[in-house]
Amino acid sequence: MQYDEVKELIAIFEKTDLNDMEVQLDNARIRLNRGTVSPWAVAPVAAQPAAVSAQPVVSQPVNVSTDTLAAESKEESVSKAEETAEGSKVIKAPIVGTFYQSSAPDKEPFVKVGDTVAQGDVVCIIEAMKFMNEVNSEVSGTITEILVKDGEFVEYGQELFRVK
Repeated sequence: MQYDEVKELIAIFEKTDLNDMEVQLDNARIRLNRGTVSPWAVAPVAAQPAAVSAQPVVSQPVNVSTDTLAAESKEESVSKAEETAEGSKVIKAPIVGTFYQSSAPDKEPFVKVGDTVAQGDVVCIIEAMKFMNEVNSEVSGTITEILVKDGEFVEYGQELFRVK
């Protein structure tokens, strides 16, 4: 599991009301909790007696507290809305995933060029790890440009919409 994937999981976890979450991908497993000691916590490596095992380790649990990484996440965070040189604002992707303009293929897009949005309006959905995450506008104004295509993969902080 890559560092960026862990950061994405933390971002998703912080948006929920969950106190504890465990995710297993391939041979890596990660457990997130809100500052409480989990009954599944793994003792630090230094505290474990040294032993040689003939069996390969398939998965290793990893415990990450959101409190521990909070400062780091804030330093690297990218605002979802940012003003550009020409006076318009951009709405950026809050997470990595697949961009969808509507809630279903047969439904109307949340917004189109020329639509007026208010702060808090849903402008799209980004699917990440089978979770459908609504992206809300942090600005009010008129959509002047949609910068990605429906079904396209987007990166964290990638510009999605221009709003004037």
